[in-house]
Amino acid sequence: MLMFLISNLNLYNESMSKLVGINSLRFLAIAFIVTYHLCRDFMPGGYLAVEIFLCISGFLVTKKIIKEAKSGKVSYRNFVVSRFFRLFPTLLICVLASLVLGILVNPDILTGARINTLTALTFSTNIAELFAGGSYENTFLPNIFEHTWYLGLLFQFYLLLPLIFKLFLKISSKPREAIRASGIALVVLGISSTILMACYGGFFDMSDRAYFALDSHMAALCFGAAFAVLNYFKPRPPRTVNRLPFVCLAAALASITALVFVAKYDNPLSFIVMTPLMIALTIIALTCIIRLQNNIRERRKTMNVIRVIESFGNLAYGIYLFHWPLYILLPHLLPYDTAPWGYVVINILLSTFCASIVYRLISIKNPLKKFRKRRRISRVMRLTVVGALVLIAGFTLVRSPETSSISEQLNISANYDDKELISQGEQVTDYFNIASILNETVSVFDSHLQKAQNAEVLSAPTGSLAAANANVANVLVIGDSVTLGAKQAIEATIAKSFVDAKENRGIEAARTLLANYGASGRLPSIIIVSLATNQRTITDQILQDIINVAGNNHKFIFVTAYAGPLQPRDTQNSALKNFAAARDNVYIADWWAVSHDNWSLMYADHIHLNPSGRTAYANLLSNVIKGMR
Repeated sequence: MLMFLISNLNLYNESMSKLVGINSLRFLAIAFIVTYHLCRDFMPGGYLAVEIFLCISGFLVTKKIIKEAKSGKVSYRNFVVSRFFRLFPTLLICVLASLVLGILVNPDILTGARINTLTALTFSTNIAELFAGGSYENTFLPNIFEHTWYLGLLFQFYLLLPLIFKLFLKISSKPREAIRASGIALVVLGISSTILMACYGGFFDMSDRAYFALDSHMAALCFGAAFAVLNYFKPRPPRTVNRLPFVCLAAALASITALVFVAKYDNPLSFIVMTPLMIALTIIALTCIIRLQNNIRERRKTMNVIRVIESFGNLAYGIYLFHWPLYILLPHLLPYDTAPWGYVVINILLSTFCASIVYRLISIKNPLKKFRKRRRISRVMRLTVVGALVLIAGFTLVRSPETSSISEQLNISANYDDKELISQGEQVTDYFNIASILNETVSVFDSHLQKAQNAEVLSAPTGSLAAANANVANVLVIGDSVTLGAKQAIEATIAKSFVDAKENRGIEAARTLLANYGASGRLPSIIIVSLATNQRTITDQILQDIINVAGNNHKFIFVTAYAGPLQPRDTQNSALKNFAAARDNVYIADWWAVSHDNWSLMYADHIHLNPSGRTAYANLLSNVIKGMR
């Protein structure tokens, strides 16, 4: 595969721009983004590299519009159609191939694929994620086309950009004045977008709203476009003495690299300071690249490294599209004992290979070149390949599930929890007449349940039914969706145990829950906390707060987490173990040690437990309790 890629590097000569060095920035950006997705703990700020792509895109497409605007007219239709066909072919092939592989590997991967495919192909994934309440860092059965939110943002800006130039061309009779006014408008839009991102992501704790929406995330596009306008009026010709631009470029690239290692998505400062800083550094890098054109061209002739980086930069778009589906598919294809670095290497190789193939298929130098004189044969072959993919993908969409098997199992556990509450409710007839409710219709039961919730009778964990369970329990288990799936097994294995579990819980939720149980006077002597799966940061202070809320007279068991091969929880698990080692009343149930090399205990996401896994999970907790001093 490597030999194929290296032997074909000379095919990739970007015709979109004569500037040399732009592809090197693309290469740097895609390297950071892929590293972030595959090794998020190693590079938590890699998502900021998207701003590099956006800034470059804004700069290059605006250069094209300016060339047309100089004549006093901008064709909206031609611009949008050209941008559409620039993005869509590679996207279509990626979507079709991902659907086919997904149904072959595991249907759960394609849960909700119908709407996800539609939004991906219509460049509206970011809008769909906003309305669905999607999370950029969600790792539980992620949308296989979730990464196309970026294309949605990009194409929506493409719909807006030519309108700005057309507006000012109509207002002003002089093209230069119209172009200048368009540049000023873009700066104003960029500043407004920066303020919106800071407000939503930094002050209002609405990071996903800030990240997915065009109004709050088009600053990089606007400033890149404005820089193209500035470069038109004040061109920066290559310098003879290039030491200062070289130093500035090196400093900008070093600063960009530092940012992707220190920024974090859940840090408000990332939206207030670091995102604008990344945009500014990209503009500086672009300025230096323009000044260093002669130098870069000369070095490219003699340095293979620069030629390789520039060539791979052309594949950045394809690599971006293919690496995410492969990120989801590979854990289902490779052996469970594959090392994490193995997934990374294989993903990068396959993504680059797929991007190379697609680039060749849709570029001028494609494999059907020899059939050009035989247009009918060429057309038939193309239509046959595309038609076959469409038919297979269509069949896949029909077969794709609306609800994953994992969600169904969690619903079964939730239904079991409801039945338990009803059983306990028979003992609290002051609040419910369960006997009569069970004889009525489901709708009547729901209305009674709603009334009880309004009266806070069932408000967990201090409600009467939950408290009735906790009142007779010697062991309280507080957990997330992993624990929820194992609820029946835990309560059947551990005598007088009560499981309070809910999806998407983090470990900080334990403090509030324990405080409520303690206030009701029904806090068991043994408390198990299994909330490390969804938690990215676990500190001694968080854990000590949990102990303080419950009291040192209780015994605690913290459960380590396993969240799949590409989402390591080493830092979180180490924090739990170190905390337990320093205290006599804190113990560890090492679920990671049991599960990380035994995927037969889990469903397709390699996180949630199948029937065998639930039994193993319950037995682990039971054995730790038996071994307590």
